[in-house]
Amino acid sequence: MGTFGTGPFSSDGALDFLEELAERPPEQRLDALRNMFTYVLANRGLLWREFFPDEVVAAAALVSAALPGGEHLQHRLAELSDETDMALLPASASDLAPPALGALLFVAGPDGSWHHGWSTEADRLDAQRTIDDLVAILRGVIRPEVSPTSRD
Repeated sequence: MGTFGTGPFSSDGALDFLEELAERPPEQRLDALRNMFTYVLANRGLLWREFFPDEVVAAAALVSAALPGGEHLQHRLAELSDETDMALLPASASDLAPPALGALLFVAGPDGSWHHGWSTEADRLDAQRTIDDLVAILRGVIRPEVSPTSRD
């Protein structure tokens, strides 16, 4: 059985995703993330078969780490890179914030799969804080008219 924690990089699936991304040349990582978010949003029915919530949360956290307010995530990635090669983004990822937010809200919104199965109330609250933090960072760089959650 794998490790599964409440932080964005606290599961085996998240770490595997980051390691796979790190194998790509740095200039291809932004496109790989963009493709992932697009795929998740276009193929919601493939959740748990083609992609998993912890991978999407890790991808959104990676984007958040490259944005204002994501410095604590950069610190965590640096800690992880001491243990293994982690994917770092070569430049600001602000243009990835809208699709990252959309994919994150799909897997970890109020009824998202990320929130199912926490064994304790403390874990559930920690997991919710993780998502609230990522949403705040991503929304912080999105103009309201392009937000994937804005309504006309």
